[in-house]
Amino acid sequence: MSHNLCLHTANYPYGLGEQFIETEIKYLANAFKKVVIIPNNTDAKKRLVPENVEVLKADYSEYSTPKGIKNIGPWLFPILPAILKSNNKILTLSTLLRAGYQAEVLFYFLKNNNLIDNTLHYTYWFNEQSTLLSILKSKKRIKGYISRAHGFDLYEDRHREGFIPFRKFQLKNVSKLFLISKNGVEYIKSKYPQYQHKYQLSYLGIENNHRLNLSIPANKEYLLVSCSRLIDIKRVHLIVEALAKITDFQIRWVHFGDGPLLKQVKDLAKKNLPDNIKTEFKGMIPNQAVLQYFQNNFVDCFINTSSSEGLPVSIMEATGYGIPVLATNVGGTNEIVNNSTGILLSEHPEPIEIAQNLQEVFMSFSRNAGFRQKVYNYWNNHFNAEINYQRFTNTLKNL
Repeated sequence: MSHNLCLHTANYPYGLGEQFIETEIKYLANAFKKVVIIPNNTDAKKRLVPENVEVLKADYSEYSTPKGIKNIGPWLFPILPAILKSNNKILTLSTLLRAGYQAEVLFYFLKNNNLIDNTLHYTYWFNEQSTLLSILKSKKRIKGYISRAHGFDLYEDRHREGFIPFRKFQLKNVSKLFLISKNGVEYIKSKYPQYQHKYQLSYLGIENNHRLNLSIPANKEYLLVSCSRLIDIKRVHLIVEALAKITDFQIRWVHFGDGPLLKQVKDLAKKNLPDNIKTEFKGMIPNQAVLQYFQNNFVDCFINTSSSEGLPVSIMEATGYGIPVLATNVGGTNEIVNNSTGILLSEHPEPIEIAQNLQEVFMSFSRNAGFRQKVYNYWNNHFNAEINYQRFTNTLKNL
């Protein structure tokens, strides 16, 4: 067992993103003597972390192309096919040169901070940081590393070129890859069966210490909540187009999250929604504030219309409050949205399908105390953080 854990993140604990790590980090901190977080970006306000967790930052600012070329070695040869396959070979080669330099910087950074021996390295995303650790593993400078894989860092069709450069190199060098959905496990097995002995399902989870509210409100206004970045893949415009078709329900739609399409979605809502539909765009707020909203308000339905997902933590959070869910059948969503928790839409639903099923949720599930209890029970049996993260950390300690 390693006494220390080194967690490589995109931004956490800086900014508001990667909210789900806020829960997992507590279990990691309890399982290891010392946890060090190395975020890729630190350009935001820092959140609180547990007492035995230290946050460090490697400095890659001195990079230049000659320094990248200087760090080329035998590790490069297995990656050459990825460069040749790329439509933009210059950009891919440049990315690789930078990775070679950063891996060298990272090695001495880890060495100077006593994070080589007796340390388990864990990349939260199976992406660029995994490439750096793969280079170090191939050069025998670390014993290995483990990683999670979610959505964008897993499904290759979500990338412009239709593949993820250096994927085979990463898979060759990662010790264990934890997928957050059964769909993810089956996907990576079908693409790279030669490494299937490294794959393991490990659901994320959320904590829930509140009392489930089963007091059905008497008001006639239904509360619909969505939570996502406003980007193309989330297809939030479909929610607007579906609500525009509903005239016989009083609905308040509240959306948490921002992004480049915020103005476009707001304008669409203003132009198309009838008077019986009220909207609130809350913007990007801390994850705890979203959970507080779930606790303080009777939410009739949580909706997700994404075109691609891993297994949405936002849906886990909603089910933990007994909220029925309406969501598209993409990625691992069908592992949490089913007859026990709500209604699963088709992968590419028309607005009328969403509208009809949303009305069905309101009429049959939203204000049915027995069904809301069933939703909560499904969360408790499958996505309870205390169970899932305890199991995960036990696995890590035995590696």
